[in-house]
Amino acid sequence: MVNKVDVDAIRKAGRMLDAPDGPIQYLRNVQTLLERVKLPGGALSLFGHPTVARHNASVDGHLDNVKTGIEHLHKAAEQLEQSAKNWEKSDQSWVVR
Repeated sequence: MVNKVDVDAIRKAGRMLDAPDGPIQYLRNVQTLLERVKLPGGALSLFGHPTVARHNASVDGHLDNVKTGIEHLHKAAEQLEQSAKNWEKSDQSWVVR
């Protein structure tokens, strides 16, 4: 029995990553919300400056993680598209099996 790869399903999976309700959009929404919670330097009075600095550093760390996640998901979508293209070509006679 020969296994058949569903190239359209591979492409659909890649597109779903950047769909309006997909994980990339979710992370973009998280990024937007995190950018809004940064505090200005004097937000907690003069004595709260170290707390504000730690809060903003934590937010920056989370933002870096979210941005990395978005980049990785974009790369995964590109790799799925490339995989679909490769599978389309796999039926051609010049491809080594």
